[in-house]
Amino acid sequence: MASEVFHIPAGTGKSMSDMAERVGRLADAVGLGEIAAGDLFFMLKTHFGERGNNSYVKAAWITPLIEKMKAGGTKVFVSDTNTLYVGARSNAVDHLTVAREHGFTFDTLGAPVIIADGLVGENQSPVEVDLKHYRQVYIANDVRAADGIVVITNVTGHVLTGYAGAIKNVGMGLAGRGGKRSQHCDLSPEISPKKCVACGTCAQWCPTSAITVKKIAEIDKAKCIGCGECYAVCRYGAVNFSWSETSANMQEKLVEHCCGALKGKSNRCVFFNFITHVTKNCNCIGRGEQDEIPPLGIVAGTDMVAVDQACVDLCNKAAGEDLFARLYPSWDHSIQLSYAEEVGIGSRAYKLIGIS
Repeated sequence: MASEVFHIPAGTGKSMSDMAERVGRLADAVGLGEIAAGDLFFMLKTHFGERGNNSYVKAAWITPLIEKMKAGGTKVFVSDTNTLYVGARSNAVDHLTVAREHGFTFDTLGAPVIIADGLVGENQSPVEVDLKHYRQVYIANDVRAADGIVVITNVTGHVLTGYAGAIKNVGMGLAGRGGKRSQHCDLSPEISPKKCVACGTCAQWCPTSAITVKKIAEIDKAKCIGCGECYAVCRYGAVNFSWSETSANMQEKLVEHCCGALKGKSNRCVFFNFITHVTKNCNCIGRGEQDEIPPLGIVAGTDMVAVDQACVDLCNKAAGEDLFARLYPSWDHSIQLSYAEEVGIGSRAYKLIGIS
């Protein structure tokens, strides 16, 4: 059965108020006020943006969602989890500092900002899923405690999955540190001696100090957790992976963590995907990148799989090709969609409803 997916165009204006007004209309169309009504705890999961990156969804754009939920008596908090890699968001103190710098505060949002997995990412608990890769997955405790989730995603490409939408945002973004580590454990990077210039950037970003730089960068396989940050930050193409099956496993593991994060929240989850800054890499990259396609607006619905599938289709139509296959030709980004449908998270079949 096709799921309803709502789409509103980006519009000609780029003002904060114009985008916020469009988000509000989309929220009404998807029925957010009715879904998030009552004496409930609702998490608004977003990405506060890496320092140096400007393509994250802005705080002013999501305030209408908070207002609509609060109007129904719901207790709303805005949240994300700490990153696995070393950076400005790897612990709650630094993470909240970046959030404040980017405008995510109680004063601007009208809701508290909470890091869902605690000070250093270890505030997590196992959730039973009994699927192909895991019997249980580790999910941030504040995710488990919430009655419902509104997920805000900026659609981009991704170094490990090809396409990054709601599935990646939830599967990686709501996992605790243990869940993040386990999703990456199959990946093993290699350094190309011909391309490495020994700049040291990969070593600075490595979360486990597995990289040392001599004449070239060298990776200690015993310490490496396969997070892929070295690949993402290398500007010389010197880091490579064997992608034959590791990307497929990674995408399936993302899906299984989605199952854990959404467990017990049936009919209380809404997904807003912003196709406003589609870059090759995700918002975790601490630098600006050019957009691959023009802004296409916002897509929303209660079916995560349908929302992601609609975004892929809209992006491909705008690009006149399989955009994410062009960005990352070594792997099949659709595995996450097909596996999510297989395990019952949602349907790839959708009915796109335009909102003027």
